[in-house]
Parts: sequence; C-alpha cells; structure tokens
Amino acid sequence: MIWNDNPKIEIYNEDCLPAMRKMKDNQFDLAIVDPPYGLEAKGQLSRLNGAGKLKNRAINQLSTEFDKNPPKEEYFNELFRVSQNQIIWGGNYFVLPPTRGIAIWDKEQPFPNFSAFEYAWTSFDKPAKIFKLATTRTGEKKIHPTQKPVALYKW
Repeated sequence: MIWNDNPKIEIYNEDCLPAMRKMKDNQFDLAIVDPPYGLEAKGQLSRLNGAGKLKNRAINQLSTEFDKNPPKEEYFNELFRVSQNQIIWGGNYFVLPPTRGIAIWDKEQPFPNFSAFEYAWTSFDKPAKIFKLATTRTGEKKIHPTQKPVALYKW
C-alpha cells in the first residue's frame, strides 16, 4: 500500500520483503537499512537487565521482539536488486560482499554495558570513515531503540 500526499515521494506501509519483490531493478539510488541483527534470538541482547542509573531508562522498557528474526539471504538479494547503493547498519552481523567503504558511528558511549560504536556496511568504493557523536548530546527523543540520530544521516 502506498501512503502519501506528495506525488514525488512514495511511502510503503508494508513488510519490506514483499514490497521489494514488486519493485523494479535499481528503483532506488540508495537504500539505508538497519535490519534486526538477531541478538535477541541468541540471548545476547541483555540491556534490559540494566542496573543502577540505567535501570529505569525508557529504552530499557522497550520490547526487543523486533530483533528476534534477522533477515535471510533473500532479503539482501532483493535489497541489492532494487537499490543502486546500500548502507546496511549492523553489516558485521551478516554475510555481505567485501567492501572498503565501511562507516563507523562512534557513539562516545560512557557506559560499558552499551556498544561503543555501530558498524555500517556500504556499497561505496571509498575509504572507511568514522563519525563521532554521543547519543546523549543529540537531544533527540527516540521512538525506536535502534533509531539513529539525524546528524548521522546528514554526515
């Protein structure tokens, strides 16, 4: 289902795999995705057991159900088919082609029980880059636990 009032932008409100199956080859210039890594399924997503000052943070109260099912090979095949270029957050968790164009978001994380950085696989043939931005300094309200800051996408 396409949902939007702007004829120049199409927003699809459906599961991404069936949607991509209906799309043309190279329909998009760029796909930026952050698929589930499958850490919850492996019992590795332990942030919900936080203690001390972090125990009652809103992010610790959110469900991690979204992370139980990492995408299968078909997802990536379709993603590469419908997009000319890709940025895949968490690319280190998946079997992807070799690339030198990785992007690292150094979250300047002061807490040892959270990841210090996030890795993105990209299809760009460019040197690896590091973007530094503390999530605690963005002032943005998160609506999803894996939400990336706007400044990261502007970079």
